[in-house]
Amino acid sequence: MSEIDGLVAFSILMENNDGILGKSPDYIQEKYEMCMKLGHPESLLDLSNMQVFDKYMERWFKEFD
Repeated sequence: MSEIDGLVAFSILMENNDGILGKSPDYIQEKYEMCMKLGHPESLLDLSNMQVFDKYMERWFKEFD
């Protein structure tokens, strides 16, 4: 896992529902720590959010494949 994988997964999790305004500080901290520690933080995402993750990675990192 690169740090960017964790940051992107975390950002996607913060977009859901009411965005950041609907997230408690405890939730934010928990998800941030999970995203930064997991080897594959995208595993925290559901199918639709996984598609966002993949699209982001394709857009910004396709030249590194």
